[in-house]
Amino acid sequence: MEKNVMAVVNGVEILESDVDRFTELMGNRALPYKSPEGKKQLCEELVKQELIIQDCYNRKLDESEAFVKEINEIKRSILAKHFLSELFDDIKASDEEIKEYYEENKNLFMSKYSFKAKHILVESEEKANELKNLCENGESFEELAMKHSMCPSKEVGGDLGEFSQGQMVLEFENACIDAEVGKVTEPVKTQFGYHLIKLESKTDPKELSLEEVRDEIEKTIIKAKEQIAYVQKMDALMKDSKIERAY
Repeated sequence: MEKNVMAVVNGVEILESDVDRFTELMGNRALPYKSPEGKKQLCEELVKQELIIQDCYNRKLDESEAFVKEINEIKRSILAKHFLSELFDDIKASDEEIKEYYEENKNLFMSKYSFKAKHILVESEEKANELKNLCENGESFEELAMKHSMCPSKEVGGDLGEFSQGQMVLEFENACIDAEVGKVTEPVKTQFGYHLIKLESKTDPKELSLEEVRDEIEKTIIKAKEQIAYVQKMDALMKDSKIERAY
């Protein structure tokens, strides 16, 4: 393969492929350097880096105590990473294990409630009760929201659109779970004030299929197996080693 040399620094070649790798490492930040002129700018950065490295070697900084210590620390970290990689390399979750886990834990794999609702947010419970009475006497919930609500949703009649369990504060969410579709709730207190909620629709949780949760189960099983493998390996290493503790 022909190599395209872009620069030579004291005999060390900097290739176009080196610049390309540098570009890949930069990710999105490399977009302004995709042009031929941009490549030249990046090549200049590699020239500077090479000069720094060569100067370090010339002054034997690679032999300094601090450098050697840091390199050894990095080696230990990489070795530990490879230890785990090798230990976990053959750990898999079979189809049978995944299916068995699903059947035994179906209660864990449920979808969340989803809602469509409107609300009115006011400062006091007294004001909320006053507006609820107006609703019960035939006044439009949406018009009352536009006139009285403190929430930006007032601009659309208090409409919050669709949301699912976990997206709202707990008190609001629990009120939606208990609410009857089409009716206005009693005032609901949250950290923001008092809400009147008009539930438009509610979808109850349903059991998720095996295919929907397969990846999650596979990760759970593999993680559990990895933990067991780690504990067993460490027990074996400690059993076969002489360890002296000073505490």
